[in-house]
Amino acid sequence: MSVRLLGMDPSPLVLEVISEAVGGVPVGYDMPDGDRKVWLTLSAGAYPTPVTQRWTLTVSVYDASPSGVLDHMSAQSTWMAAARAVLHDRHVHPLCDAEVQSGPLVNHDADLDVDYVYGALMLTVTAN
Repeated sequence: MSVRLLGMDPSPLVLEVISEAVGGVPVGYDMPDGDRKVWLTLSAGAYPTPVTQRWTLTVSVYDASPSGVLDHMSAQSTWMAAARAVLHDRHVHPLCDAEVQSGPLVNHDADLDVDYVYGALMLTVTAN
């Protein structure tokens, strides 16, 4: 991820926290390989205060059988583990807070032709 950011970049912390929480499932900001994976995206947002910035973290969990059928229970469990881990560490620098914005919802990836579980967290991050 080589984007110029105005606030502190929370991506290393988020990646570490979620990777530990979902143990063994590939996690990444670039689409990981495999039928079971967690794909993250971060979008910088507004500054609610002069010292914090909002970020939207989307967590997409793919957990398909070789035939392409989503294992709903496993995918939702993985999503919940990822979300709980971020919420647990919501006060670890550079995070100031985190909350669930939406999810987990089932969505369809038209490019891969598989369903996946998706949700978003709103992060409040220390600004530079």
